[in-house]
Amino acid sequence: MLRALVLCALASVAFADDLGDLEKQAKDQAYGAYWDRTKAFGKLAKIGSVKAAQAVLPNCGDEEPAVREFAGLAIADFSEKDAVAWLAATGPVLKAPEGRATAYWGFGVSGNEAYLPILEKAASGGDKDPAARAMALRALAMFGDKAKEETLLAALKDSAWQVKEEAAFALHDRKSAASADPVAKLLTDAAWQPHAASLYALAVCGPDKFKEALPRAQKDKAYQVRLAACEAAFEVGPGDGFDAAVVALKDEAWQVRVAAIGVMEQVWEERCLEPLMDGLVKEKGRLRYDFTMALRAMTGKEMGFNAADWKLWWAANKDTFKIGKKPKEHGKVEAGAAGSEASFYDVPILSDRIGFTIDFSGSMFDDQQKTGSGTGDQKGRLQIDIALEEFQKAVLALKPEVKLNLIVMSTEAIVQKVRAFSKMLVPASAAKPRIIAWANDAKKKLEPIKRGRGDMWDALAELMEDEDVDTVFILSDGGPSYGACVDEKHFLSELHRANRYRKVMVHTVLTGKGAKRFMEDLAHETGGQPVAR
Repeated sequence: MLRALVLCALASVAFADDLGDLEKQAKDQAYGAYWDRTKAFGKLAKIGSVKAAQAVLPNCGDEEPAVREFAGLAIADFSEKDAVAWLAATGPVLKAPEGRATAYWGFGVSGNEAYLPILEKAASGGDKDPAARAMALRALAMFGDKAKEETLLAALKDSAWQVKEEAAFALHDRKSAASADPVAKLLTDAAWQPHAASLYALAVCGPDKFKEALPRAQKDKAYQVRLAACEAAFEVGPGDGFDAAVVALKDEAWQVRVAAIGVMEQVWEERCLEPLMDGLVKEKGRLRYDFTMALRAMTGKEMGFNAADWKLWWAANKDTFKIGKKPKEHGKVEAGAAGSEASFYDVPILSDRIGFTIDFSGSMFDDQQKTGSGTGDQKGRLQIDIALEEFQKAVLALKPEVKLNLIVMSTEAIVQKVRAFSKMLVPASAAKPRIIAWANDAKKKLEPIKRGRGDMWDALAELMEDEDVDTVFILSDGGPSYGACVDEKHFLSELHRANRYRKVMVHTVLTGKGAKRFMEDLAHETGGQPVAR
């Protein structure tokens, strides 16, 4: 008996020591302590006690977004009743709005219904920050029908557009007919965001009201509203989607035309082909890729990017053609396909507004290419050298009027002030060869340091801030290792939201062994092409 008591006492001391060490590790804000901190959060969540929760929660308001993300994910893993109760009581009173928002997100990810009353209170005005209230609503949407619908309906009257937008999307997911009238009131909202979100919601909650609103929405001054009208119409029915897409294919905003192409692929009928071919005739730049990939998928034919070739084939085959089964993926288009002159890692470049982000983190300077790729034997060379060589070939092949930019994907690049070639896209005529020299200079500055993490999300977000960008190439030897979104599921979810109206196409180039599925999913999410080397 005494032996058992001694062992229990020793175990308690060891447990306390572990907890104390993890608390210190979680608080360590020294440069480079990021990985240790985030690992500590996960270990604290496994301990699961109130004291462990107390060590994690304050980090939801950390100045580093990557730390906030992992703190929120750790909160989602707490399940011990007392710890959950403490988190529910303390999360909403964190000082920083970002901290409260992160805590609410963690509550939603957890799926623990004990958090529902707290989230409902925050969403109903209990939290004074609009972004935090919106995140509380977003978290409530993760619970589906378990959240009170009256909370979502009340949020439609909030003063902040962020809150109204989230409420509309949450009601869209519930498909509640009772919400049609309240949602319809957002059609006259001063901000385009709630207006656009209301169209998605009405398409499933009140189709008749959506049809009434559609003609006006298709002429709205905000392209985002016109885009939402097109995409939402398909949720009413394939016929409605087809009719709306025919209108949207002629829209002046390229994002709306991209949405229309996507709707035509959803409709997936023979009658979609001719409007797509007509649209291809008028396009230049990136949308030639979108139109061609849709036609290629729907016909099973490879005609390149020339509209005349497609029309010639259609004239000879339209009377007998029967559309086949929809493929899971578009497949690849090889470099040199008709109509493309430049390429990057064998992905044809049709866009004339391109953002590149290349991984300059430590591993790119350390790891050698394991296999040959591109032209010549590249085996044994550093991945960063191969990447810059491929970038140079792509840039030199671009036409003078094409605009481009390069952002270095590395936290150390920010410290060394070699983050971005330009704030905005630059014509190739002015960028060549300055951008190539700049990239090589960045390499020289970072190579002796051989550190820095791959902040993929932050680099992508920076490129997307330039509204002129319609295509992005991401090159990395693995997945994200720093930034606002490191968790792969979270990254893809945030990209879906951020790209809902932007419609940027992302092509990915993976030069290492890790994160292959993630890089494929990232490209496919945006209609882009993944490459692995």
